[in-house]
Amino acid sequence: MSETIGTVAEKIKKKSFFNGILSKIKRIKHLDKIISVLFIAVILLIYFSSINTSGQSKNEKQNNYNISSSESSLLKYENELEKKIKNTISFIRNAGNVEVMVYFSEGIETVIAYKTEIQKNEKGIVIETKSPVLITNDGKSQPIILQENMPIPSSVVVIATGASNTNVKLEILRAVQAMFNYSNCNIEIFAGN
Repeated sequence: MSETIGTVAEKIKKKSFFNGILSKIKRIKHLDKIISVLFIAVILLIYFSSINTSGQSKNEKQNNYNISSSESSLLKYENELEKKIKNTISFIRNAGNVEVMVYFSEGIETVIAYKTEIQKNEKGIVIETKSPVLITNDGKSQPIILQENMPIPSSVVVIATGASNTNVKLEILRAVQAMFNYSNCNIEIFAGN
């Protein structure tokens, strides 16, 4: 009989504990809004966790490849340009150790092939229509690329140990200006350690 009384006492204790929690929850303002936001957050979490890269379509993967290919071409161009500038400046007398950083404000300009159609309407007005020439590869149409124009740097930063000498700094500036022949290129030269 004592076990039954102990069990009943535990049940009453648990019931009063849950009633206390329930009454505290009921006192929270805008509880329905909080529950709705939590429910939506859980749904979104489940949705976004179920999306993975293996579920990408072939076109999405191709677009991602094109973007990364373009970015890697620009990065390769940037590295080659920095190396060329660094090698050139290092030949300047008393320039010392040289580091170069190049920045671009634009990306690679792609020139594509166009076909032009000229038509006359019934009133004799000439209508000229230009459209890109497309080729189909693996079921995907792409324009024919004639050429890719690499961007001109918007700024060049040169750090040279000999740049504390005004004559060396001026020669470095003239060398970089001559390389680009572009007045909008911001060139900054600093003395390094």
